Amino acid sequence: MANNIVPVTREAFLQLALPERMKVWAEDRELEEYILTKAFSYKVNTAKFPHAKGEIKVAIIGSGPAGLGCSDVLNQLGFKVTVFERDDRPGGLLMYGVPNIKLPKEILLSKIKSLEEAGVQFRLNAAVGTAISWEDIRKQYAAVVICTGSSQPRPLKLPGNELTGIYYAKDFLISTTRSLLERQLVPGTFLSSEGKDVLIIGGGDTGADCAALALSHGARSILQVELQDCNMARISQEGFCELVKGDVSLQYNTKVKRLLGDDKGNVSGAELCRVEWGRTDSGMPIAKEIEGTTLVLPVQMVILALGFSGPEPVVFEKFGVKKTPLGTIANVSGSFLAAEPGVFAAGDARRGGGMVAWAFDEGWDAALECAKYLTNDIKK
Repeated sequence: MANNIVPVTREAFLQLALPERMKVWAEDRELEEYILTKAFSYKVNTAKFPHAKGEIKVAIIGSGPAGLGCSDVLNQLGFKVTVFERDDRPGGLLMYGVPNIKLPKEILLSKIKSLEEAGVQFRLNAAVGTAISWEDIRKQYAAVVICTGSSQPRPLKLPGNELTGIYYAKDFLISTTRSLLERQLVPGTFLSSEGKDVLIIGGGDTGADCAALALSHGARSILQVELQDCNMARISQEGFCELVKGDVSLQYNTKVKRLLGDDKGNVSGAELCRVEWGRTDSGMPIAKEIEGTTLVLPVQMVILALGFSGPEPVVFEKFGVKKTPLGTIANVSGSFLAAEPGVFAAGDARRGGGMVAWAFDEGWDAALECAKYLTNDIKK
């Protein structure tokens, strides 16, 4: 597919020959409508809250959904809010983790601009814990809310995982959006799947985003695989399992046994098999390989959409917070207090991966708890 016709809008994407599930994916405007109408609509009844009058400084680390929601509420309450974002643009996963086909970036940028005009300061290319020390943040700000998200990808544990051509989903998604915003998808400025047979490991929403993006690039074929049965997977869309019956681009009950490479160390194939689910003697579900179902498919790009295990290590190494058994930030007391007095956590970093709406809710509620701590008598 020629570079100048790579579809980057919903309307252009829908002109492609798509599996039915990809049409449904593209036509779903729920995220866009949420950002337009609800995400920035939370209004604090300031009559019930002491106003900080811009005299108390609060740092928010991370500008994803939780960070944006938190900054909005604290700013309304009169705190001097600075959002630290390690990337070159604010928005977190909304900016770089969701394809433009799904969420047009001009919508998000417009909403962020309105926060800036209201007084929220965004410091970009500002990685707290590395470029900026945690100690300096604590000295300069009365409170900190950690909204870094859950961005530590789960690794691939398969023979062949060292081959070239294997990418984490977030890297694949980020490369396209950054190139679109900076270079208009000039060839060589993003991880392109054009003309390739693409294997996506992971059957969730992130995997679907990657499948759509690979199709938009002009992939020769895509196959998204999931070990679980469709009815076992956490799918909120009603009737989805019926919709994807017979869809050769998405296969449940499928295990990747190993990845194969050519003589130059590039991924060139994948060995797959079908599984059936049973129970161990203790009642735990277990996948058993179905004999005679192994096959090898040509693959030149593998995208790992295996989910995330929690915040990245720097959060636990530098920020003085502890890790739960699930890999998220542990609470000390209350709902959001995470470490020494004045350090809070919200969003996916605290509760694990979830919906964008949940992350905004977390940000709003954490802001109120933070404000209560800072002024002592704010009541939710």
